[in-house]
Amino acid sequence: MLNASLKIEFRRASKDYYNKILEWLEEPHVREFWDNSLEHRKDIFIFMNGRKEPSPYWNGIFDYWIGFMNGDPYCLLMTSEILPTQSDLSETWKMHLSRTGKTYSIDFMIGNKNYLGRGLAAFTLEFFIKFIHDNDSLIDTFLIDPAEYNPKAKHVYEKSGFSTVATFFRNIGDKEQIKHYLMVKKL
Repeated sequence: MLNASLKIEFRRASKDYYNKILEWLEEPHVREFWDNSLEHRKDIFIFMNGRKEPSPYWNGIFDYWIGFMNGDPYCLLMTSEILPTQSDLSETWKMHLSRTGKTYSIDFMIGNKNYLGRGLAAFTLEFFIKFIHDNDSLIDTFLIDPAEYNPKAKHVYEKSGFSTVATFFRNIGDKEQIKHYLMVKKL
């Protein structure tokens, strides 16, 4: 049960927290599931610097957000608007885009190990979705795509209101054809 006095807030990731995010990316519980490549780290820095240069990582499509618990940074979220006109978008994904508003993808991790195992993940994700929607009410559909080898994430996403609508395969680093679940939450 979460304490009602917990204050969660989200801010766009800034250079003040770059080293903290790099520390989180080195944590074993993060390295197992998150891209720790130089390109990803550079994209985070380029974002924090106002995207004044091209990104080597997914053409710079991601926005980064830091979650704070009572003022303490504890999680990182990535968002990206998913457009039906994207050339690399599969038919499976296109079928689940918003018909009346905007669709955003989310990636999420609790980086600060002091906040692991406290039942915060699903609550944080729900709160973040509300935060994003409150800032742009046209965003009414969220997609997330955990890998099959991360059943904890899938469980958290289900707990926060996402439903599995499809599976697909993706190459990740040196791993080929990794099964993923496409999960959707519509508001």
